[in-house]
Amino acid sequence: MSRIMHKGTKKKWQIPLPLLMLLIVFLAIILSIFLTTMGIGIMMRLGIMPMERFFLMPLVMMAIVSMGVTTAITIFISKRYYGPVQELMSAVDKVAGGDYTVRVPEENAPDNVRELCEKFNHMVKELGSVEMLRSSFISSFSHEFKTPIVSIRGFAKALKWEELPDKEREEYLDIIISESDRLADLSGKILMLSRIEHQAILTDVAAFDLTEQLRQVVVLLAGKWEAKHLNIRFEADEVTIQGNAELLNQVWINLLDNAIKFSPERGAITMDLKRANGKVAVTVSDEGPGIPADVKTHIFERFYQGDPSHATKGNGLGLAIAKRIVLLHGGSIRCEDVKGGGTAFVVELLSSYV
Repeated sequence: MSRIMHKGTKKKWQIPLPLLMLLIVFLAIILSIFLTTMGIGIMMRLGIMPMERFFLMPLVMMAIVSMGVTTAITIFISKRYYGPVQELMSAVDKVAGGDYTVRVPEENAPDNVRELCEKFNHMVKELGSVEMLRSSFISSFSHEFKTPIVSIRGFAKALKWEELPDKEREEYLDIIISESDRLADLSGKILMLSRIEHQAILTDVAAFDLTEQLRQVVVLLAGKWEAKHLNIRFEADEVTIQGNAELLNQVWINLLDNAIKFSPERGAITMDLKRANGKVAVTVSDEGPGIPADVKTHIFERFYQGDPSHATKGNGLGLAIAKRIVLLHGGSIRCEDVKGGGTAFVVELLSSYV
C-alpha cells in the first residue's frame, strides 16, 4: 500500500502490528517468569512459602503477572489504535449526514492508522469541493436561465403599449429574438453537456478528414470574424483521424468562437494542425488580452466566466463541453499564453485515435 508522505519528511521504519503484538506477549511471558522466580526465591528465604506449595505457587504468580501485563497491553492498544479508529467512525457518520468540514486528527495516530486518516481527510476535502461545485452549478444555472426569461418578459410587456414608437418596437423585438437565441443556445449546450458527461464510451467512431473539418468551421463562423475584420491564418497538415466527427466539430466551433470573441478589431487568429510522434495537435490562438493565472485554473468548469461583469456574450459552458469531448477521445486540452500577448488552446489526440 502506498503511503501519503508530506514533502520534506522521511518515511519512518515501523514494526508491523502483528509482530509487535507477538513481541509484547513474549516479553510479558519472560517478565512473568522473571518476577515469579524472584518472588519464589524471596519467599523461600523468608520461610513464607512451604516446600509443598513450591510447584503450585509459580503457576499462580505467572497467572497474576500475565493478567497484569495483558491488561496493560489492552489499555495501551485501545488508546493507541482503537481510539483514532473510533474518531474515524464518528467522522464517517458526520460525512454521511452532509458535514464536509469534519477532519480526523492525524498527529497522534499510529502510522497505519495515520495513512487512513490522511486519505479520509483528503476524500472529505474533495467531497466538499464537489458539493461547492454542485451548489455553484445550481446557482449559475438558475441565473443564466432567469436572466433572458426576465428580459423577454419585460420587453414583451413593453410591446403591448400601443403608443410605442416603431423604432423602439423594432429594437425590443430584436432584443427578444436575441434573448430567445441565447436561451436556445444555453438549453442546447446543457443537453449536450449532460449527454456527454454520462457517456463513458465513445460512439459513432469513424475515419474522417480533420483538415477539411477545420476548414468548414472557419467558413461556418466567417460572419463573426469578418464582422471584426479579423485575419484567419490556417496552417494545417492533411490529416485523417478516427473519432466522432460531430462531437469534435463542436470542440473546434467552441474554440474558434472564443478566439473571435476575445480578439481585438483587425486582429489575427491562427489555427494550426500538426501531426507528430503519433499524435495530432490542433492549436487555436488569438491576440486577445490573455487569461490571468487565477482564471486559468477554472476556465474548464461549467458556467465559469473570467469576466464577472458578463460583458462578453457567453454562458461558460463551451470549454467544459470541449474538455469532456476531448477526454472521451482519450486526448487532452490545455490553455497557454502566447508570447507577445494572447491565448492559445491546444488539443492533443492520442495515437490510439489517429
